[in-house]
Amino acid sequence: MFRFLVTGACTVLLTATSFAIGGAAETALPPAVTVATAAADAAPASQATSVRAATIEAVAPTAGADLAMWGVDPSTQATPAESRLSGSRLVRRFADGIINRSAQLAVTLTRNAMRFLGVPYVFGGTSSSGFDCSGYVQHVFAMLGYHIPRTADAQYYAGKRIAGGAMVPGDLVFFQTYASGPSHVGIYLGNDRFVHASSSRGVTVSSLHESYWSARYLGAKRLI
Repeated sequence: MFRFLVTGACTVLLTATSFAIGGAAETALPPAVTVATAAADAAPASQATSVRAATIEAVAPTAGADLAMWGVDPSTQATPAESRLSGSRLVRRFADGIINRSAQLAVTLTRNAMRFLGVPYVFGGTSSSGFDCSGYVQHVFAMLGYHIPRTADAQYYAGKRIAGGAMVPGDLVFFQTYASGPSHVGIYLGNDRFVHASSSRGVTVSSLHESYWSARYLGAKRLI
């Protein structure tokens, strides 16, 4: 009789424990998983696995799974906002690099141009023993490794027109002098001044506001 009572008590205790565990497990499941599990149980065996898999992916997606599959740690990747910021920084850095490079070229170009002050004018001259206007410009650009056309008119048509008078040192300024069209050229220095090989004074600095040059000014072009 005693053995029967002990056996019955153990059976009741085990049954209660099983219900408690089962209830806790069902409570821990998210609602979506519970519904999907019921649907999977009701579905044919061939569909049950796909229903459960789809539900688990929807409820608990793995962030950075596409990176993890290639062996990349997702935690090291930038967020979209950080990526946009990084991209804009790269653009600014690239633009700043171009500006700095252009400024350095302009400084070197104008410095080289000023080295020849006083060199006499020689028609057709292209060396430091004597220059004509376009030969002088071509020589100064060649010192930086830029091979530009030989004559003033060819240099004019090879350059890019500068809109709004936004000239910078190193741009070329053109004039119509002894012939129709661009027939004289100089290198802009800034502050409306330019250096050129003048037929009367050799390599010299002049102002765009001088009456002779202002009356013959055609415009500025940029080659670099």
